[in-house]
Amino acid sequence: MEKTDLFFDNMQLFTASRTTISAELFERLRSAILTGVLPPGYVFPNENELCQKLNIGRTSLREAYSSLETLNLITRKKTGTVVNAPQEINTFLNFEEIARTIDTATLMEYRSVTEVAIIQNAATKVTQADIDRLKEIIRRMETVQDDASTLSQYDFDFHASIAAITKNQLLIITFNTIRAIYEDFTEKMFDSGAYAQSFEDHKMIIQALEARNPVLSGEMMYRHINNVQMLLKSLQEEESDS
Repeated sequence: MEKTDLFFDNMQLFTASRTTISAELFERLRSAILTGVLPPGYVFPNENELCQKLNIGRTSLREAYSSLETLNLITRKKTGTVVNAPQEINTFLNFEEIARTIDTATLMEYRSVTEVAIIQNAATKVTQADIDRLKEIIRRMETVQDDASTLSQYDFDFHASIAAITKNQLLIITFNTIRAIYEDFTEKMFDSGAYAQSFEDHKMIIQALEARNPVLSGEMMYRHINNVQMLLKSLQEEESDS
């Protein structure tokens, strides 16, 4: 029996009202599609069979399908409901959910490409008020060195504040969508006590921005991201060895 069949056999919905059942079903199916449990081309069981298997009404199922269809995750045809191809699924509509499933290397590659360009742009627009905000975030980080969760939040705020300096809504929105996975990885890093290098990198980044130097700002950001990547890689190797 394939895992796609087992997926529905093992599914239990824990909410009671029709609205919450459809919402829970939507979330479960969206996650299964984006993680490949329900792969491209997968044809769902017919509605009557699936409703009976999940012990839900057709209205709840159709509401969940409607939400999935809005995100281009499925296509409903007379011949059945089918999971769409990757080129239809991997759109901005699903960016945030996809970001939650990526690995460290993918995240760091994304950061290297986007954040270097972001800070180079920000260096041409930064104000003293922007610099003061970044320095305040660093000050707050230094007061919570033993709190990895709060540190990771402040760390993201530091980088998101640099994106905000660009005043480019597309850059700001796309960067903010990676917040959950970003904080998850950096919290692990800070939990290991590896924050001194990050603090030093952040201060160098601020100095480059204060100089209004796009090239130097890009270099400092690239170095910082590379340092983070090496720390995360080292932590993963330690976990593998233990």
